Amino acid sequence: MVSSRYLKSGKRGKTKRRNFTKYIATRESVEKRPQNTGKTTANQKQLIAELIKEFPMAKQYLEYTDYTKNPSSENASELISTIIERHADIIGNRRNFVGYMANRPGAERRGEHGLFNGSDEPIDLNAVANEVAEHPGYVWTHVVSLRREDAVRLGYTNSDMWRELVKRHIDDISKAQNIPLANMKWYAAFHDTTHHPHIHLIVYSSDPRQGYLTKEGMAAIRSAFANDIFHEDMKSIYQEQTLTRDELKALSEDQMSEILSQIGSGVVDERLVTKVRELNAQLQSIGGKKMYGYLPKEIKQTVDDIFFLLSQNEDIQKLYDKWCEFEKAKYKMYTQKDKELPRLAENKEFRSVKNMIIRKVVNMIEIPDSEPEDIHDDIEEDTDVSFADDYEYVDTEESGSNYYFKWSDGYKSASRILKSQNLTDDEKAEALAVMKSEADKGNVLAIYDMGRYSVDDETAKRYFATALAGFIDIAPKAKKISSYFQYRIGKMYLYGCGTEKASDIAFKWLEKSAVADNKYAQYMLGKMYFNGEYIPADYDKAEKYLSAAASANNRHAIYQLAKLYLTQEKYDVIKAVKLFESIADDNSWASYWLGKIYLFGKDGIASDREKALEWLTKSASDGNEYAEKLINYDNGHNYMISNTIVSLLVDFGRIIEEDNARSRRRISRTDKKLRHLIQQKKQELGIKEDGSQQYEYNIDNSM
Repeated sequence: MVSSRYLKSGKRGKTKRRNFTKYIATRESVEKRPQNTGKTTANQKQLIAELIKEFPMAKQYLEYTDYTKNPSSENASELISTIIERHADIIGNRRNFVGYMANRPGAERRGEHGLFNGSDEPIDLNAVANEVAEHPGYVWTHVVSLRREDAVRLGYTNSDMWRELVKRHIDDISKAQNIPLANMKWYAAFHDTTHHPHIHLIVYSSDPRQGYLTKEGMAAIRSAFANDIFHEDMKSIYQEQTLTRDELKALSEDQMSEILSQIGSGVVDERLVTKVRELNAQLQSIGGKKMYGYLPKEIKQTVDDIFFLLSQNEDIQKLYDKWCEFEKAKYKMYTQKDKELPRLAENKEFRSVKNMIIRKVVNMIEIPDSEPEDIHDDIEEDTDVSFADDYEYVDTEESGSNYYFKWSDGYKSASRILKSQNLTDDEKAEALAVMKSEADKGNVLAIYDMGRYSVDDETAKRYFATALAGFIDIAPKAKKISSYFQYRIGKMYLYGCGTEKASDIAFKWLEKSAVADNKYAQYMLGKMYFNGEYIPADYDKAEKYLSAAASANNRHAIYQLAKLYLTQEKYDVIKAVKLFESIADDNSWASYWLGKIYLFGKDGIASDREKALEWLTKSASDGNEYAEKLINYDNGHNYMISNTIVSLLVDFGRIIEEDNARSRRRISRTDKKLRHLIQQKKQELGIKEDGSQQYEYNIDNSM
């Protein structure tokens, strides 16, 4: 127990300082008597209540703990005496306090009184009391206390031991109190009380302008005393741990071998397989740092689930039980109390396991990339020929314009040939001749296609420019299908066909077309808002336009809308699956996504490997190479997951064992965890539960 206060200067403070100095130095020795086990009297209870109200910090004293556990008359007297003693400077004055330190009952006398410092020269009590009383600056007082059993066991039963302890740490106190060592003055007295032997320590600077004490300084003083006093205790327990090191190591190796043999024979927790697979997919879907603290909430939950399942492994639990034995032994050494430790998955000592899980899963076989973003988005490539079936037939050949559009038999035949695969040179030349004939007549559909099939850029630009002029000329005359030409004009401005790219002009044409319920323009705008292409992303508008196009059975829009429902902003996996299923018969990417969703599972859709492979096989048979990669990935994935789980278990076990090894290597110094245990045991140091404050530090404004 270490408590720290200061004695103010000033007219009122002088007398208190003088009295306090004399009081601690001259109080008569206490007479040792058999313990009184009688009950606390009414007067004692009343006095204790009044003292606690006046000095609430007394609840942190060891004497208060003893009193609350056993409210005997003896413990009540001890508590009352301690409270009065610790606040003698308030009740009396500085001069009397110094006297009290030197002469109180239980003070070990070093001649006429019990006061000592770092010098072997005799100390004039009256001179010291007056010096402390008249000092114009701050004077700090510390009390360092031990339980009787600890003081006896560790040898702190005489003033010489305490004096040497203080002398060893004068430099620490000087630094903590921000007083140059050359200017620091101190006096102390040892009080050999029945229950809690302790010293009073007075500290001040010869220069009244110097010195201050912060919480960090208090912690430094406490640490210096605690580490010194309990050094041998800590060394002893570490030596005990060293004796069991080989046993633990052998146990760890044997248990890990058993784990490996179990995994190899197929004894794998299927819940772990599912969760590792799920985490692998989640980590592949995000960018940025793949560390626990940076992950989205849902991915953190998956990591936590894996951590919990790993902690349930029987062999890992055995290792943790062994670790707990050591931790409980250390705790009991310093508190004489049993300690309840949390479950492994809840123990903050092993938080690093979560990042280990992430690293292991990231290093698994990567999930094959999803489809390229630029594929299947240009509907013009494979739908222009079918436009005649989508609109009422209108022939503008006799409109008096230089341009007309007509899905004539010759144009449709040439288009189909040019779009076909395995085309011979002769077939291509013949189809191009028919297309050129249509273009020369002014058919804007053929003019545009000639731009697409031209082999040199200049010829292509000329055809595209002519086609754009034709579309603009015909659009207002097309009446019922003018929205179609508005759509074509918008796309040409968007991609820079026959003109410079102008997304603002393109957007206006496409919007006109979409408002007129053109499903292709609606699809284009929905995709643009979805991907943030040419215009800022807006998922609400993307959903609006894609839904409109999908309701008109635009299968490309259905596909994009399904993907939109897999985003975080519009997440609805049930809707996505239904949309994919509606077009999966002739869309290999829809069947691919269905396979992927069922393979890894998503919120609302359970993992179903059989159904996943069914959809992936269909997609692969339709020529989707990415589906084939995912099938190959799955074939080797269970093996990879098993290896990953083995690695996780082995590394988890090593982390537990290495934590013990680190403790064993710290024989020569006190580690942070043991300092925390010391703090908990020595409540009189003023330690809070979180270990953030190590001293009582009170300012008495009355002085």
